Amino acid sequence: MSTSSIGAVAARLDDVRSTLGASLTTLGQVEEQLEEYAGALAALGEGSTADDLREATALAVTAREDLLRVFQLGSTADKSLERFRTRLTGTGTGTGAGAVGATRTKEAPPKKEAAPDREVAAAVERARKGDQAPVHAAKQDERRYVQIDVDHERKIGALCYVGPREEDSTEVGTWVTKGATREQDEPPLYIDRAAKREFPRNAAVPLDKLRQALTEFRSTGRRPRCVDWQDHD
Repeated sequence: MSTSSIGAVAARLDDVRSTLGASLTTLGQVEEQLEEYAGALAALGEGSTADDLREATALAVTAREDLLRVFQLGSTADKSLERFRTRLTGTGTGTGAGAVGATRTKEAPPKKEAAPDREVAAAVERARKGDQAPVHAAKQDERRYVQIDVDHERKIGALCYVGPREEDSTEVGTWVTKGATREQDEPPLYIDRAAKREFPRNAAVPLDKLRQALTEFRSTGRRPRCVDWQDHD
């Protein structure tokens, strides 16, 4: 394949991945809406014998699960395209694909938004169902993890981060999010539902902020900077 042909194929791959990235972002947003919709229907259906309501709830859950499968396939396709483009253009000097890689380093492909982390949505859904299994970063470090609780009706949640107090320290600390103080009559958010350990009344943050913090933690493995924290040892 000639240098010009390789360059044209690489440029076309960039266009395809950019379009796919935009579609995956939209899918992630729709999945979040379906998650909230299913949660609202489930709350309405508690104790109800209405077949139509139960059917609507089941269909919403199924639609969300199908959407997650499509999202996963799209993410896998994007990674395959990225690997193919890397092999196609190559790196360093020389002839053929390697030479093209060297000349194209000055033309960085346009950045696209990162695809939503599926584990973030899964963790929020688990918490909604009462499962508070620790959330670890993509590159797992057992010393660092996050536990969450959510209140979908009020669109809020809280995070508890456990990790070293200093980067190279063996001393582990615990922090919880810091937000607006909630009313006393509002249901509590739990650090540990089984042990009835409650978050402080001022630990709640908006759900979108909670998702953002989880995404940051999953990416960096560090205490997220997009939210405020308070010691909770």
